[in-house]
Amino acid sequence: MVDYQKSIFISMSKVTFNNKHHAFYTSLKKAVDKYFTTAHIKKTGNVRLYAKTIILILAAVCSYVVMLWVPMTWVLVVLLSLFLGFMLACIGFNVMHDANHGSYSSRKWVNETLGLTLNALGGNSFIWKQKHNIIHHTYTNIDGVDDDIAKSPFIRMCSSQRWVPAHRLQHLYTPLLYAFSSMIWVLFQDFEKYFSKKIVNTPLKKMSTQDHIVFWISKGLYLLFYIVIPIVLIGWQSWLLFFLFMHIGLGLTLSIVFQLAHVVGETEFESVGSDAKLIENEWAIHQVKTTANFSPGNRIISWFAGGLNYQIEHHLFPRISHIHYPALSKLVQIECAAFKLPYNNLPTFKAAVVSHFRFIKLLGKKP
Repeated sequence: MVDYQKSIFISMSKVTFNNKHHAFYTSLKKAVDKYFTTAHIKKTGNVRLYAKTIILILAAVCSYVVMLWVPMTWVLVVLLSLFLGFMLACIGFNVMHDANHGSYSSRKWVNETLGLTLNALGGNSFIWKQKHNIIHHTYTNIDGVDDDIAKSPFIRMCSSQRWVPAHRLQHLYTPLLYAFSSMIWVLFQDFEKYFSKKIVNTPLKKMSTQDHIVFWISKGLYLLFYIVIPIVLIGWQSWLLFFLFMHIGLGLTLSIVFQLAHVVGETEFESVGSDAKLIENEWAIHQVKTTANFSPGNRIISWFAGGLNYQIEHHLFPRISHIHYPALSKLVQIECAAFKLPYNNLPTFKAAVVSHFRFIKLLGKKP
């Protein structure tokens, strides 16, 4: 188990795992380490990842510049804004995600620098690291801890959450919520976590003076580059189309990819209340049971999604770059079969989307 997972157990005793034997993870890690040693390759990124980084960032920058300086019809504004939002999501999947997990490069400064691409998208890397790296990756699909399935009056994501009549229609209106999720995240949720100093029920790690400065400067730059400058250069009406549809492209892409990994009929959920809870499985087995892959072998989806369609491998080895996940998936499947564990694998993107919305519809029915 990696260090950041150990560290949270010290500060948070509400949920613990039965890691006395951890035979599955020990055996799997041995196989994975042997793979990298035999192949004589690093666990971090390589030239394929670096090339993809340049392509994605250039595509986003060019889209932004064209939007501001090339006159176009409202239809083209909408289409280009959707494309920009999609490119920003792909930068998040491929560059920011690996960098903030420390798997992009073996050099810490490279990871820290490229991790700030999240701030360029409007988020905050400091808050995200605790929300995602520590809480989500340790307490995956545990209602009451995992912020990714946090209780909401609009979406019921697991059976332990309270049902309200509006949930009957949630399979119909969730795409609209997904479309505006990034806007809510950037303009509200980051500030809510910043001022409340907690993520769900977990205290937010104390921020240094530098962390506070980076938070406010990056939020200010977001307002400047995504609101002020576009309004000045293209007018408020074109800006409104740009801003809304950029976030629709960004929000839909982010939400769909992450929801297909955990909120589907094939994955398991846990819940915790005010009492401490011991999960009988070791941490790694919990990750396997609460996570799903989709579209394995689809190179186009893997390229754009940053390997996050291999979510099982990512949750087991978050500090290994996503470019290695297709190879690691074979090893994980062998170990899962040996330990008689499920390997949740949805063969196509369509199958994963259907599973997600079927599950959401089922949760919308009155218990």
